[in-house]
Amino acid sequence: MQTGISLKISSDFDRSLWSLPPPSSKRWLSRTDGEKTLEVLYHFEYSPQSFREWQRIASIKIQMQELVPHLVFTEYELHDEVERVYTIAELGKYFPKFIKFHKPLYPHSKDEYMRSLTFYCQRLYYEKQLHFEAVVAMALHFNSKCGFGYSHREVMRKAKSMFLLDMSEWKVKLTPKELQQAHAKGGHIAAEKKREKSQHKRDEALKLRKSGMSLKDIATQLEVSLRTVNNWKLPKVKK
Repeated sequence: MQTGISLKISSDFDRSLWSLPPPSSKRWLSRTDGEKTLEVLYHFEYSPQSFREWQRIASIKIQMQELVPHLVFTEYELHDEVERVYTIAELGKYFPKFIKFHKPLYPHSKDEYMRSLTFYCQRLYYEKQLHFEAVVAMALHFNSKCGFGYSHREVMRKAKSMFLLDMSEWKVKLTPKELQQAHAKGGHIAAEKKREKSQHKRDEALKLRKSGMSLKDIATQLEVSLRTVNNWKLPKVKK
C-alpha cells in the first residue's frame, strides 16, 4: 500500500512551499479558469504501522495548514517521478509542535463502535482537526483497547464511512459531562480488560503449579514478575 500526503495550492508561484519541507515531488496543473494549481506530494517509505503513526500524520497535516492556510489536501496518488522518500518520523521532525487530540467517548460494545467514532469525528470537526488519518487512528485504538477483533480492512472501511456522513449540522461541541463520561468509561474498560488478563494468567499459573512447576519457572513462562506470582498465593506442591 502506497502512502503519503498529497495537497494542492492555488498559486502562480511556489512561495507557499518556502515554509514547508522539500517535497517528494511537485507539478503544476492548469485550471479551466486559466489559474494554476501547484500539486505537492510527500511520499512515505512505508504505510503507518500503529495508531500513533496515523495520528502523527494527522498532526503533520494540521501544522501544514497552519503554515499554508489555503492549501487543500487531496486523495493520495503517487507521481511518476519521486525525488525523495520520507519516513513518518523524518517528516514529523519538520513539524515538532505537540497537537492535542481530545479523549473520545469509548464504545462499551460493538453496537456502540460507530456511534462513538461519529462523536469523535464531530469533536475533530469542531476543533478543525478532522483528517482521515486522525479518524483511522481512533478507529484502530477503539478496536485494540476494547478488544473488538475487527480486521484491519474492516477498521479502514468504518473510518472511510465517516466521510460519507452529512457534516453540515456538526456544530455542537461535546459538553463537559460527555467528556467526563468518556474518561470514566474509558477507565472502566481499561480496568476490566486488565482484570480479565490477570485472572487468565492466574488460572494458567494454577494449572502449572498443580503440575509441579516452581514459582520461579511459572513467572518465567507467563512473563510476569515473581512478586506477582507470590501475590496469587498458589498452593504448595505436594511431594
